[in-house]
Amino acid sequence: MIRMVRAELYSLRTTPGPWLTLLAVGLAQLFAVFVIGMQGDPAATWDGLGPSAGALTGYPMLLLGVMAATHEHRFRTIVPVLLTTPGRYRVLTAKAASLAVVAALAAAVSQTFWLGAAVARHGGPAMRTGHPADLARLYAITVGGVVLLALFGVALGAILRNAATAFVILPVGAIIEAIVPLTRYHGPFTGGLAAFGPNGGPGTPFLLGWTVVALALAAIAVARDITD
Repeated sequence: MIRMVRAELYSLRTTPGPWLTLLAVGLAQLFAVFVIGMQGDPAATWDGLGPSAGALTGYPMLLLGVMAATHEHRFRTIVPVLLTTPGRYRVLTAKAASLAVVAALAAAVSQTFWLGAAVARHGGPAMRTGHPADLARLYAITVGGVVLLALFGVALGAILRNAATAFVILPVGAIIEAIVPLTRYHGPFTGGLAAFGPNGGPGTPFLLGWTVVALALAAIAVARDITD
């Protein structure tokens, strides 16, 4: 399994998609901080650190997860991978683990960037730099939420096996969930928006639940024959 995870990480490192995704994440956050600006109120700035870093990193990681799970189907390189791997679930597990690593690192860097910008504006005491427990909670919630979104992307890609289809379903699903009050911030596509914050959010259990369900369905889907 370690060998397969290393192979997946090597694939991510040597293809342009992940680098372009990370570049887009970096540019979006630079734009948000230096062009749009931060809240003038220190308390509001602190409350926005997690949502800003989490949402701007998590949803690109979701898209990256979809791409990671579908690109081998697109180029048909998945066939020799499955033929030479004892158990298709191992392939899904390796992809999920590799995306979790990338997402965790991206989320940690993103949160550090936002925290640093907030400290530069409001000072360390206002951003609780002297309270390790508060900072640890902030990072844990942000990193955890981003990782869950990345895993959901991997699962969605494994189920659909087609990135174009997934990229249509994602915005359509998000719009439908946003319109319907019952599913707003509780559904699989918008739950992540309410999952970030200094003390967590109401969307966290929903995001966790949808990710578990999606991974379970993906585990069933990988057993299908490769016919498309």
